[in-house]
Amino acid sequence: MKNIITKFIANSIAEEELELLYVWLENKDNQNEFERYVLDYHDLNMAMLKNDVSEAYKNVDKSIENKKRSVKIISLFNREYVKYAVAILIIVSSSFFFLSKKTFVDSNNVIIRPGTDKAILTLANGSEIFLDSVTNYQDKMIISAGKEIVYKPSYNKTSPVEYNYLTVPRGGQYHVVLSDGTQVRINSESQLKYPVAFKADETRQVELVYGEAYFDVSPSTSCGGDAFKVFSQSQVIEVLGTQFNIKAYRDETNLYTTLIEGEVLVSTANTDKTLVPNQQSNLDLTTNELLITNVDVKGEIAWVKGEFRLQQKTLKEIMKVLARWYDIEIVFSDKDLEDIRFEGVLSKKQNLVEILNSIKSFGVIRNFKVNDKTITLE
Repeated sequence: MKNIITKFIANSIAEEELELLYVWLENKDNQNEFERYVLDYHDLNMAMLKNDVSEAYKNVDKSIENKKRSVKIISLFNREYVKYAVAILIIVSSSFFFLSKKTFVDSNNVIIRPGTDKAILTLANGSEIFLDSVTNYQDKMIISAGKEIVYKPSYNKTSPVEYNYLTVPRGGQYHVVLSDGTQVRINSESQLKYPVAFKADETRQVELVYGEAYFDVSPSTSCGGDAFKVFSQSQVIEVLGTQFNIKAYRDETNLYTTLIEGEVLVSTANTDKTLVPNQQSNLDLTTNELLITNVDVKGEIAWVKGEFRLQQKTLKEIMKVLARWYDIEIVFSDKDLEDIRFEGVLSKKQNLVEILNSIKSFGVIRNFKVNDKTITLE
């Protein structure tokens, strides 16, 4: 393990070795040993190790060039037990800098904090209620405390259906439990329309007006056999009891539905296709063409678990995701940067400057500038 830790420090660790390090660090005694070893490593006479580490860095740099700037980034910041998140990076071939988690901020000590649990609830009468992690709200049908809003179990048998809207702004996320027990996690910059109580003996229907949401649908067997449908722009998802994710942002021309469990029918104006677990439908809104592919669902729903999983995503794609979560705007001073691809895992709890410094340390970008809520990548 000391050999693997040394490779980690020297930035020459392989992905499979990094996974072994993760498993080893699950033990608290190993966490303490890891910290001691890294600190001891720093206290050694660095001149004795200079040539070996420099050579390791050259090998990593050469590998990056061979992949035509397709960079693999693995972040340890999402592992809370790594208190110091130590990395030793060679900025110049013969220069060393010891960096702790606290040093991953720019010279102005800028902190761009991550999003929080917040949403705006619009009631049937048009009144709006701001919800966040410390706000409590309650009426005869709703209980809200902290990170979620819960509707009391009920079915509408006679009255006209009343609808609520839950709007999650940029820099936010929220969890709602509908009256039938269906759970929906709503991502940043998204809006969900749903009935306060579903109509008895009719198909349960909700609408993802825009944005992204993860659905854990209450089975039809517990709801009198009623099916469940999600309307979203140019498609309809019909389910009987399942878990799936829909991404339908207003500034994107593709609508993605990813099935985690169960079975769903995706219907468009031109076709109907059934998804099975680990499949994703991609609806091109410009051509109305629907494609089905196999995907790694863990990566597609990582946002629900507090992570960003980068699976050969371009810098432009990941910056669009970060912009929604951190409520900022991204500007590329060099358009060629937009097509660089990434792999790795990042925590949604990180200060954005930490993430940008990680990307910068790998030579993907030369620098970045922060001006209020606008970040320019160079």
